[in-house]
Amino acid sequence: MKKQNIVLIGFRGCGKTTFGRALSKLTGLPFADVDTEIEFILGESIEKFVAKHGFQVFREVEQRVAHDFCRNFSGILATGSGTIENSKNFQNLKKTGTFVFLNPLFSNVKKYLLTLPASTFQRMNPAVSLSEDIDQMWNQRKNIYSASAEVELEPKFGDPTAEMKRLLPLLSKYLPKAPPKKRIAILSSSHGTTFQGLLDAQKRGRIPNTEICLFVTDQPKCEALEKAKKAKIKSVEVLKAKPDISREEYDRALINVLRTQNPDLVLLAGWMRILSPLYCDQFGSVTLNVHPSLLPQFAGLMGDDVHQQVLEHEERYTGATIHRVSKDVDKGETVLQRKVLVDKDDTVESLRKKVQKQEILGFCEVLEKR
Repeated sequence: MKKQNIVLIGFRGCGKTTFGRALSKLTGLPFADVDTEIEFILGESIEKFVAKHGFQVFREVEQRVAHDFCRNFSGILATGSGTIENSKNFQNLKKTGTFVFLNPLFSNVKKYLLTLPASTFQRMNPAVSLSEDIDQMWNQRKNIYSASAEVELEPKFGDPTAEMKRLLPLLSKYLPKAPPKKRIAILSSSHGTTFQGLLDAQKRGRIPNTEICLFVTDQPKCEALEKAKKAKIKSVEVLKAKPDISREEYDRALINVLRTQNPDLVLLAGWMRILSPLYCDQFGSVTLNVHPSLLPQFAGLMGDDVHQQVLEHEERYTGATIHRVSKDVDKGETVLQRKVLVDKDDTVESLRKKVQKQEILGFCEVLEKR
């Protein structure tokens, strides 16, 4: 039976990210790199985080991220070189993934690794030279990779796309079905943090079958508009609301703009206008809003007011809710929720940053669904 993920395992420098992206382009499957996603959550490099908090704390973060991917993701996942040494990571990823061991010629891998700064290595035996330490790490891990994998590939460095084409027949029976292509419209009135997060996710390969065909804003000077222009979105519309216009009249113009592109989904990413019943009747079933709380908690509030209430009520968890829009504000069908822990030293600003990342990941999860 096909599982939902292809999980690439192997030694550092073996090409999990490079070959994974090439495989993603060939198959249309979403691609994610565990280390890159960890850095997105942390807001800094793994090296800096480990220097401040230690390697054990990093492994705990890695475990949470890996668990998230084994539940919610369906595509190609590149792991860190030591990810599956953690038994919980191994068990979780194995439940939903086919392990593929990338095993290029080790002498080439080692040659590449010795060109990297020594400070980027988590040394196993600092008493020996880096070259010897790499050999020892490889000898310790190669049998783990080999014993864990359903498939072992020996790609050659050079042209990763050509190599994945050559090796694709060995993977074909394990590949999950790619998600259908989706054309989406973005509505935003604000800074565009979530919008930029989706653009960045596209570049990373998270949502390869997604085309942002339309961007609409009601604020001609908002940062999100500048981001849409920079990203060269095919159609960009500024619909500034006049003081004497009703919600229904405004939404009629908005509906007409949406019909020119006929998107599969409309994502509200910081859209500050309440949509009318007229809009909800026409596009409510395909329009998804993100609310910065675990609805129904703090429904009706917006932005930092939500985070302030989370702190004042001493909530243990907060997060993001993606829901369909309805004529009743924040009461549409919940599509998914993503939860984060509220730490004792959290502030409104730190909660905003945490939740915004979950908003981005939540929209990615929706767009990755088959």
